[in-house]
Amino acid sequence: MSGFMSKWSIGLDRAVGVAERDGDGFIRVDVLGSWLAEAVEAYLAQCAQLHDRAAGYTLVRRPGRQPRSSLLGRPSEVLVTASATEVRPAEFFVSLRVTPFGGDEDLPINVVWRVSIEDGRGEPVPLGNEVRDELIAIERDAEYMA
Repeated sequence: MSGFMSKWSIGLDRAVGVAERDGDGFIRVDVLGSWLAEAVEAYLAQCAQLHDRAAGYTLVRRPGRQPRSSLLGRPSEVLVTASATEVRPAEFFVSLRVTPFGGDEDLPINVVWRVSIEDGRGEPVPLGNEVRDELIAIERDAEYMA
């Protein structure tokens, strides 16, 4: 791995056992997807202002294209980290990194989920300054290194 370290708001350490592997020994696609979703939900759980703003609307999570889990090799554990990396007026992006440990690969994979609030017609609802400020504060307090 490189000497570069980055801070992340959420860090979920997951063991990779037999039940999490496919027939070739790689992490199953559905398992990786559930870990990514879990990290996004853990990130959003920190966002009280976001949930207040979304009251009466729909909080939408749109996953980006999930990379092949075989890119992680056959690790014995992974660290799934999440942080908001871009905030726009009506949406923000949660970047996720899956870093493998104890296997034949040591390169992480990255994926981005888009989060927004929509009204009953599917139209975007502005996040507002309170949500933006909350996301900035969460990132300032990030503590997980990956």
